[in-house]
Amino acid sequence: MESISLLSNAKINLFFAINGIASDSFCNITSIMAPISFGDNMVFSIKKNRSIQNPIIKIFQHSSLKFPEDNNTITRAIELFCAWTSIANFSLRIDVKKKIPIGGGFGGGSSNGVFTLKALNQLYNFPISEEKLTTLTRKMGTDCSFFIKNLPQLATDHGDILTPISTDFHKNLANYFVLIFCPSFFIATDEAYKKFKQKPFFLQNSPEKVKKIFNEKHFESLLSNSFQRQILDEYAELRTLFNRLHYLDYFPCITGSGSGCFILHREYDALEKAQEIIFEQLGFIPLCEIVRFL
Repeated sequence: MESISLLSNAKINLFFAINGIASDSFCNITSIMAPISFGDNMVFSIKKNRSIQNPIIKIFQHSSLKFPEDNNTITRAIELFCAWTSIANFSLRIDVKKKIPIGGGFGGGSSNGVFTLKALNQLYNFPISEEKLTTLTRKMGTDCSFFIKNLPQLATDHGDILTPISTDFHKNLANYFVLIFCPSFFIATDEAYKKFKQKPFFLQNSPEKVKKIFNEKHFESLLSNSFQRQILDEYAELRTLFNRLHYLDYFPCITGSGSGCFILHREYDALEKAQEIIFEQLGFIPLCEIVRFL
């Protein structure tokens, strides 16, 4: 039996602008996505067996954060791998210690699916090229292909057109610590977009704003998210926290469609003080941790 262990890391949306709604009802976005050093531990143990015709899959979850056992991104990734390679004669055990909150906007489900695809590809000596992996992951979800390169990228169109970010900006990210936190409520992506379409709030001139972010050494005050207004309007306690943090010169931002949030700062001690404020305001929450960019 062969085994590999991978960190299925999370990502944050440093900037997330919905520019309009296309004729196919999908939203056109501009976003800056960046991977962070926080995620789910996944161990893949495989036994290749020519005597079986269909894969035998067993998933073991080792934390209080549970995802559906059937019809999840992990099982979809396995189906895609088998369909593309015609490899199906194996037994696969997957042990998942989940830390990324479900419904937090950190891309946990997408990451799990992509890293499952990466793990199978590695265990079979890379029968699928990186280019084809990117194509396959688009069938799993809009932001899944981000985790193939797993580097800071600019996302446009429906979020599935990805462009590498300049080396200078990537280096600038290394100067920042990231405080990620998630309130006790979660927001389904479909529900967030549904509410947005009922009362849209478009962030215009987003390409210019993104360019300004890339050119600033201290860009944390420029970050914004199209979903932020509707989420803060709906959750007064989070709005109060954001107002308090702004007063103290922090710049909290929602990531993705929420409810996960983050703060960037160059000083670790400053984020420790922000942690104290968050705990004081929200009490126990599923996540409040200082991490770095990958």
